[in-house]
Amino acid sequence: MRRVLVVLGCVVIGLLAGCAHHSSATSHTEKQLREKEARGAAEEWLALIDAENYPAAYALASNRLRKGTTEPQFVRSMQGRRQPFGSVESRRFIGAAYTRKLTGAPDGHYESILFRTSFAQKSLAAERVILSQEKDGWRVVDYRVY
Repeated sequence: MRRVLVVLGCVVIGLLAGCAHHSSATSHTEKQLREKEARGAAEEWLALIDAENYPAAYALASNRLRKGTTEPQFVRSMQGRRQPFGSVESRRFIGAAYTRKLTGAPDGHYESILFRTSFAQKSLAAERVILSQEKDGWRVVDYRVY
C-alpha cells in the first residue's frame, strides 16, 4: 500500500511539473505573438511618421490619444518632434516590454517597443513607441525620440 502511494505521488508530481512546463511554454508563445503584433503595428505607424503622413498616423493612433488631442495639434507636435531629425537612415528593433499599468492611463494591456535609430541629423537616437491593445488591434498611445 505504501509503495502504491509513493508511486501515485510521483505520478502526480510529474503531471504537475508537466502542466507547469506547458503553461510556461504557452505563456512564452503568447508573449512572442503579442510582441510580434505590437511591433508590427509600431513599425506600420512609424512608416507613416517617416513619410510625414501625420494625418494617417493620427488615424491609426489609440482612441485615448485622439481624445486628448486634435489632428492639427498632433500634426504640429510631430512636425516639431520629428522633422528636425531628418530622414531615417536605419532603424533596429532593440526590445519590447509588456505592462498592465501606464502612468496617467487606466489599467490595460500596453507594449513598449524600443528601436535604435539613425537619422540624417542625429546619428544615434532611440525611439520608443508605446501601444495599447484595443478591440481592433494594437494602437499607438505615445511616441518619444531620445
